[in-house]
Amino acid sequence: MPVIITDDMRAVIDSAHLCFAATVNADGSPNLSPKGTIRVWDDRRLFFLDIASPGTVANLRRDDRIVVNVVEHLSRRGYRFTGRATLHRDDAVHADAIRRVFAGEGATYPVQHVVLIVVERAEVLASPGYVHVADENAMRALWKTRRAGLDDAFDAHVARVGPWQPPA
Repeated sequence: MPVIITDDMRAVIDSAHLCFAATVNADGSPNLSPKGTIRVWDDRRLFFLDIASPGTVANLRRDDRIVVNVVEHLSRRGYRFTGRATLHRDDAVHADAIRRVFAGEGATYPVQHVVLIVVERAEVLASPGYVHVADENAMRALWKTRRAGLDDAFDAHVARVGPWQPPA
């Protein structure tokens, strides 16, 4: 029975827009891949765009099971969604998903497939750091400060070694 996607789940997904999707390789080993276009489709389904996901797509063609983790980075909490995926290309789902993502991003790029996930289970993910703070507001305040320091350190790294370039 599909899970109802709550307002809190939507808020986490809308804030993060990044998830890590796990599928099963042909040899039974796990495949974990970041997806930067995770969105809510409706009250029971999520989706992301296949921009460059040949391993994920091949795995889903063979085995439709998928687990998606989404975490809001300052709150250090989110959800693990488990479900079944279908692949869509050149159909109404494909067109609507692309329209939704591109409208929000103001960008366009090639999309091979849309991965539509019926959520069968949703579990809360939360940092163990919550034992050290009063509540989510305190966690967010802590991580705003920590994040700024981490960003400064990485900016210094990039300034020192130059920006990363994708392999040719």
